[in-house]
Amino acid sequence: MNNRALIDYLLFVEAWCLLHLAKLVILFMPFKKIASWMGSLGVESAYDLHSTDFSTKIEHAVRRASRYSLHKSKCYDQALTAKALLGQSILPATIYFGLAKESENQLIAHAWVRCGNKIISGKVGMECFTVVACFGDA
Repeated sequence: MNNRALIDYLLFVEAWCLLHLAKLVILFMPFKKIASWMGSLGVESAYDLHSTDFSTKIEHAVRRASRYSLHKSKCYDQALTAKALLGQSILPATIYFGLAKESENQLIAHAWVRCGNKIISGKVGMECFTVVACFGDA
């Protein structure tokens, strides 16, 4: 196994573990506590950071880990996982929370993460949601 494949594999394992930890955190901790770990409310990270090869590796690792998770992986736990991995890599990122109307009296929610000008997780359908909160790194 070459170094590049080893790094990809280790990143997948880390993403897989963090995805399950994120699910537990979501189930057992209040949002206010989780929010304190996500960054500053209403702050967006810079857009001018060029997408790095490593942010792309994180995107792929989170996507693969979500396919093999022991639970139904949803956008929120994927977003927390991506934000944590980007934070460990000292890559500034913003996690967004959005709402959209599904029917006359029902709202649906979505979460996604952006690093520089690249969406790392939650890309599919994000344009249908109105951002109600974001947490970023200054």
